[in-house]
Amino acid sequence: MIESDRWKLAQNYEQNWWQNQAEKMDLSFYKGFAEQVLEAINPYFSINSDTHILEIGSGAAGIITHLNSDYRFAIDPLEDFYSQIKKFSDYRDKNVIYKTGIGENLPFENEFFDLIIIDNVLDHCANPALVLDELKRVLKKNGVVFFRQNTYHHWGKFIRIIMEFFKIDKGHPHTFTKRDLKKLILEKNFTIISYKRGSYFKTWLKEIKSKRLLDKVKAILLVNRDKVTLVLKKSY
Repeated sequence: MIESDRWKLAQNYEQNWWQNQAEKMDLSFYKGFAEQVLEAINPYFSINSDTHILEIGSGAAGIITHLNSDYRFAIDPLEDFYSQIKKFSDYRDKNVIYKTGIGENLPFENEFFDLIIIDNVLDHCANPALVLDELKRVLKKNGVVFFRQNTYHHWGKFIRIIMEFFKIDKGHPHTFTKRDLKKLILEKNFTIISYKRGSYFKTWLKEIKSKRLLDKVKAILLVNRDKVTLVLKKSY
């Protein structure tokens, strides 16, 4: 858990980032992400017109705008900002219900959703443990969660703790290793039914070859990130 001022700093950073990127950003990446969600959940769950879906931290448009269901909801603390940018609102599926709110206090009744998507959100939150509590509360008994998060190895986390002390990365107050995530998820009584990781080495190779100085610095310091993709169910 972090202090309120730290969370607000992260949200201000996030808003400024999206505002600066809006004109040149190609939002079609959301369609690719939606295809990845479907691929991950397909062995365990199928979406139909009655599937109740929630995306936590939907951002400019969200993965959810490319999924097919009559019951789609998205929530983000910066929704009032995103909805005012024409490029973002024009891209969205108008049948999705977008709400302003936080993952720590979801405005939905218990066991309302069949599918919940939370993609690289936990490191932005004030209280990741409480977000998982709320996520579990609103998930139906047989529902599933698509969960994806950037992670760091132990050395990378150590460097990022130092970065956090100096507020170098204002947008990401939390840093997770894969072990951190697994521990937190299991403590919250979720079952991991699918686990897929990326590759630290591939990320390092990409960043060391990058023309961006920041990427090269991260590679030299070995602060490159990986990505873990999980499909979760409630444990009983």
